[in-house]
Amino acid sequence: MQKILSAEQIEAFYHDQFVEDQARHFVSLFGTNGDLKNVTDMGGGCGFFAKRLASQTTYRVKVVDMDMASVQACRDSGIDATQGDALNPTISGDESIVSFNLILHHLVAHSDRATLALQTEALALWQPHVQSVFVNEYIYESYLGNLSGWLIFKITKSPVLSWFGRVVSTVVP
Repeated sequence: MQKILSAEQIEAFYHDQFVEDQARHFVSLFGTNGDLKNVTDMGGGCGFFAKRLASQTTYRVKVVDMDMASVQACRDSGIDATQGDALNPTISGDESIVSFNLILHHLVAHSDRATLALQTEALALWQPHVQSVFVNEYIYESYLGNLSGWLIFKITKSPVLSWFGRVVSTVVP
């Protein structure tokens, strides 16, 4: 199951805070000459990464996102975008590279093993269709091992803890 966020939660991602680093990482792996190559940015939101990539390289970039408001924001800014799902993507066949840029952590299941299976499935769907897969993810660090990542996972997978987190976040943003 893919975690579906509310409109308010999605709006929290309407920023370009990490875009420069993301584009630099992509270019360090694939270069800037993407002539005749198409990049599909799964879960690309409003297209901040796609727009930066398109302006710094010769790749043709499109965004696929579940949120129609994000898809429309891409289109309004000149980025090709379609509504779609990371676990059931529409693959046109002209993709060269698929990007999972800060999206895999939204594929959360009831256990670590099931979460890994979901994330693996999303990546594997593209394997026969693209030359490369670009994955850029958060790594949550903590002073106590991986406590932060573990807490985030537990909160995300639990409807009760997620609800409680939303309540707390209205008081302490």
